Amino acid sequence: MPLKQSDCFSINKKYWTLIGIYSTIDSKMYIWYSRIVLFIFIFFYDTLSTLNFYYVPRDLDHFIEELIFYFTELSVISKVLTYILMRESITKILCVLDSEKFEPDTEKGIAITTAAMKFNIKYWRIVAFASYFSHLIHILSPLIAHLSLSVPLVLPLCSYSFLTESFKERFIYPLYTYQCLGMHAHMLCNLNIDTFFLGLMIFTIAQLEILDDKLVTLTNISQLPNSKAGDRNNSNINELEFEKNLNKCVKQYLEISQFCDLVEDVFSITLFLQFGIASCIICVCLFRFTLPAPIQYYMFLASYMFVMTIQIAVPCWFGTRIIVKSSLLSQAIYNCDWTPRPRRFKSTMRLFVERANRPLSVTGWKMFPLSLNTFTSIMNSAYSFFTLLRYMQTREH
Repeated sequence: MPLKQSDCFSINKKYWTLIGIYSTIDSKMYIWYSRIVLFIFIFFYDTLSTLNFYYVPRDLDHFIEELIFYFTELSVISKVLTYILMRESITKILCVLDSEKFEPDTEKGIAITTAAMKFNIKYWRIVAFASYFSHLIHILSPLIAHLSLSVPLVLPLCSYSFLTESFKERFIYPLYTYQCLGMHAHMLCNLNIDTFFLGLMIFTIAQLEILDDKLVTLTNISQLPNSKAGDRNNSNINELEFEKNLNKCVKQYLEISQFCDLVEDVFSITLFLQFGIASCIICVCLFRFTLPAPIQYYMFLASYMFVMTIQIAVPCWFGTRIIVKSSLLSQAIYNCDWTPRPRRFKSTMRLFVERANRPLSVTGWKMFPLSLNTFTSIMNSAYSFFTLLRYMQTREH
């Protein structure tokens, strides 16, 4: 029974449908549901956060407090717009995963693909736990303190400084509920879009591992299709089979390369924005640790910064894996018994090696590749911005 690789994204697709960014449902009722949810909890929600900056007191401490979530909101908007504008391309990606050309045809290939699917499901659960933990601590701890200790309830996202204090005090519960629901929608977008993108990278690595195994065993007679015993000993027939298998490997490599290009076309701008502002998010969180706050807020801040760091660290790690795995293909083919092969086999092999010497990668708007070097640069930038903010803070005081 063929593996349906997109099945490991079934939970992602359910949440996409819930928050209205992508669905296979074409009914008018769902289209209106999607528009209303996105407008209320994404676009209008972020517009209010933007408007709030105009009325925020002009001092660094207040400004930083309001910035903690705002950069994340900008990143989420880019992801939502990507899903709205690139709907057909995302459907094409899912179809490619389930197509015959990505279907493993060996026992080892099936094992590699199955392991990739299991990893994607496990990774979603880990990120979901961390995200929900951070989210619930942030929204429930102030509410519990308010109800049990009569502490004034403060809005969890931003202060909505454009509203009067009397209005906010009167409608504090509806405003608090709205911000919590908006934060939850943003969290679900981040969780289910980021884990989907990472899953595509995992499947790319799996395909490269399958191709690597095929190249190593390319000239093994045991790998030839079943035929008559006399045919197995016939060198001409064997050479034709070896050449046919090599051409299949070249074709598979091109299909993997095209898949990488398709993924990059869909997520390139989103990656550029997410990684571009990642250093700002980490910097703001680091700076907020230097300001006074209740212990539960520090717990939230630590978990939030951990999730934000994971969002860029893990794709960079697997981006490096793609670069390394694809570059090793040019060496893997030399592990087969290629020296006694005919000239045509060697010519095809030489062309493959030339192409494989340019490793595959996923880039952010053609500006930077997803790699550990990129992650290191982002963390260095975050610390540099943090030290600058600390210097500005000491000058103010």
